Amino acid sequence: MRPSISTSRGEALQQAIQEYIKDYIISHRLKRGDPLPSEGEIANQLTASRNAIREAVKTLQALGIVETRHGQGTFVGDFSLNALVAGLTFRIRLAANQDLSTVRELLEIRQMLECGLVARLTDLVTEFHLGELRTLVNRMEEMAARGEIFLEEDRAFHEMLYRPLDNSLVIQLLQAFWEIYHIVEPELPLSEEQPDGTVLGHRRIIEALEARDKNAAVTAMAAHFDGVKNRIAGLQRS
Repeated sequence: MRPSISTSRGEALQQAIQEYIKDYIISHRLKRGDPLPSEGEIANQLTASRNAIREAVKTLQALGIVETRHGQGTFVGDFSLNALVAGLTFRIRLAANQDLSTVRELLEIRQMLECGLVARLTDLVTEFHLGELRTLVNRMEEMAARGEIFLEEDRAFHEMLYRPLDNSLVIQLLQAFWEIYHIVEPELPLSEEQPDGTVLGHRRIIEALEARDKNAAVTAMAAHFDGVKNRIAGLQRS
C-alpha cells in the first residue's frame, strides 16, 4: 500500500517526509554513498509536492543524513556530528555571556567519557601504540620549549589514544567535544593553561598505561581536566 501524507501540512508534512526517507534508508539497509530515489519518485510515492520533498531533503542534508550532488541526485550521507557541534557551540556561546555552567558541564561530560575509556586501554595498548603517543608528546614538549601553541597535537593525542578501542563513534564524539570547546575558548575569560603542565599531564597518562595501572590511568586523565575546571569554578565564585 502506497503511503500518503497529502493531508499533512507545514511542519507535520516536513517531519513525515523526513521520517519516510530515514525509514527508507534503514529498511533498504543502505550505506554511506548509496543512491536514494529522486525527488520526483519520492513525491509520487508520498503524493506530496516536489517542493516539500526538496525542503525535507535540505533539512536531512544539514543533519548529515543525506547529501546531494549537483546533477547526480541524492545519496546517503556520512551521518556526521556537525549538527551536534553547531547546536552545542551556539548554546555554549550564548550561555558564556551570562555564566560558565554550560562550559563546565561539557567538560564534565568529556572527563567522564575519557576517564571511563582510558581504564579500558590498559588491557589493549601495545608498545607500538605507546611509542606513537610518546613521539607526539615529545613534539609537544619541543613546541612548548619554543613558546609555540600545540592545539592540533593535543587534539591528535586524544584521538590517537583511543584507537585500540576500534570505536569510530567514540572518536567522532571526542572530535565534536574538542571542536566545540576550542571554538568557544577564545570568548571565555580563562587564562591559558601552562604548556608544560599539559605535556606533563599527557606523560602521566602514558606512564600509567605503560604500567597497565587502571587506577593510575583514570587518576592521570582526571587530573588532566582539573586545571581548566578549577579556573571555571573560581570564575563562577567571583
